[in-house]
Amino acid sequence: MPAPASFGRQHVAPHAPPFLAANPDVQISFNLTDQVIDLVREGYDLGIRIGGVIDPSFVAVRLAKNRRVVCGTPEYFRTAWHSAHAGRPCAAQLPSLQLAGGQQHGWYFQQGGKPVTVKVQGNLDCNDGELLHRWACEGLGLAWRSTWEIQAQLAEGSLITVLDDVALPDYDIMAVYAFLSTN
Repeated sequence: MPAPASFGRQHVAPHAPPFLAANPDVQISFNLTDQVIDLVREGYDLGIRIGGVIDPSFVAVRLAKNRRVVCGTPEYFRTAWHSAHAGRPCAAQLPSLQLAGGQQHGWYFQQGGKPVTVKVQGNLDCNDGELLHRWACEGLGLAWRSTWEIQAQLAEGSLITVLDDVALPDYDIMAVYAFLSTN
């Protein structure tokens, strides 16, 4: 089963042992990657996708809601956010954490119902979302993360969000499988 790497580790793989205990004749093969896998070509019955366009030859079942939000620690907002706004009122100029290769085009929002891309000036980047999440939790800057990834920190208040009024609509988590015609 292909699934985004971090999401698969945190939210899918933990369910495998009890599922297999209840269904001993089932075999599960995980392919945890942030690349989109061709389910049919690679021989998978089911995959997990987060947001994006789903091929019309696939059936998509929403598993959970998800949003992409800008977040940081309360301490970060008390210090860096306020001092940055005193001299530079543009949030795009604040220290931010970037997912190399995935967010180089910017962070996506909506304004007046239309999509808007904001190019941010990140001072740290990497190709691993879990590391960006950790850096945000350490107060090193703003991060644009999925709510599935930061829900625990949001609930406990160690991360807070901003710009929620311009966040994109839900970026849902879906199970997808190929549509099989019986004709």
